Amino acid sequence: MSKKCVIAGSSFQAGQIISIKPGSWIMLPLDTGQTDSNNNAVEALCIKTKDGFQIIPRVVDVKKIYIEATTVCNFACTTCIRNSWRDELTHMEWGVFKRIAESLKLLPQLECVHFGGFGEPFSHPRLLDMLEIVKNRGLRAEVITNGSLLSAEIISKLIDLKLDMIFVSLDGPDEEEYCHIRQGADFHGVLSNLKMLNEIKAQRGVRYPELGIEFVATKNNFHKLPRLAKLVRELNARRMIVTNVLPYNEEMKDQILYDMDDTGVLFGNDSALLMMQAQMPYMKLRTERYCKFIEDKALVVNHKGFVAPCYALMHSYNCYIYGRIKEIYPFYLGNVTKKLLDQIWIEPAFINFRRTVNNFRFPSCTDCKFLDGCSYVDNNEGDCWGNSPSCAECLWSRHLIVCP
Repeated sequence: MSKKCVIAGSSFQAGQIISIKPGSWIMLPLDTGQTDSNNNAVEALCIKTKDGFQIIPRVVDVKKIYIEATTVCNFACTTCIRNSWRDELTHMEWGVFKRIAESLKLLPQLECVHFGGFGEPFSHPRLLDMLEIVKNRGLRAEVITNGSLLSAEIISKLIDLKLDMIFVSLDGPDEEEYCHIRQGADFHGVLSNLKMLNEIKAQRGVRYPELGIEFVATKNNFHKLPRLAKLVRELNARRMIVTNVLPYNEEMKDQILYDMDDTGVLFGNDSALLMMQAQMPYMKLRTERYCKFIEDKALVVNHKGFVAPCYALMHSYNCYIYGRIKEIYPFYLGNVTKKLLDQIWIEPAFINFRRTVNNFRFPSCTDCKFLDGCSYVDNNEGDCWGNSPSCAECLWSRHLIVCP
């Protein structure tokens, strides 16, 4: 095996002392263990860190893509990000999706494509075409929806496509609570659609698409969670995801439950079964922080083709962190109309961002003793440790807010 390291076109023998500048590309030799799927040597990026230098392989190892097919929605929910953002409501253009589709074959470790974001995917006139292209690549495909646009025809087509999973947002087990959050929605219509999904699956003798239910917990609806869990069982849903609300307007800022003691029995006799059935968030701020998007090797493509590292950084909006308003700016690492996803993933800026988040070298602003009067917490543009953007107050990293 070769014991040579190649830097900027020049070869060096193992053990030789060399000078490396931060930002240099390095070709790692085979015997370092850093090889691609074909066992070839790979490039790496040299990054200057607080403690010295770090060599990070430049590997296209994306495993999951989140696609926002649209920002259009037929509901007006009190919990929705559209209550505070300034982005236009529009569908992803087909040319943008075609560029994403071109990228799929260039991502050798890709496993799953999830259609979600901050719009209703089934409002896009070509969502089924998108799903077909993904499934023809042999990939897992998932959709999250409000369930209102499911029809017998669409359900049959989803079965034909062998859609793997469909998540439905259901924020209450009854019409009163559901319609309080999802204004103008038809609770019984959505419920009928889910029952129809099960009936058509049974008629055709298939188990796909599997059903998942997502519940956004607020002070008003949290006490009804055991009743929703019963409904989830009646609907034969395979997954139940509970997330805390992230308030996007002043009306919702007092609906948070984040300071609840979640170490005891929350629902009496129903607690044990509920804890086993549902994927629950933390209900209290804890020291532990990690990023699901980074750990899952995921990226997000919004409706305009801009690539962000996570849901939280894909749009401009305001949110409330423990009652305090915060302005969030998007953080884009490229656009698929300019570069394909494999190239965007291995750009130095994206590699360095993943490294920073993976190590979670951010201050903990939310419970900092200097919080009052600190201007850094007004937005996510930067923090007192020099990060830009800053993930210091990301509630996803605290596992208070979760998503599929």
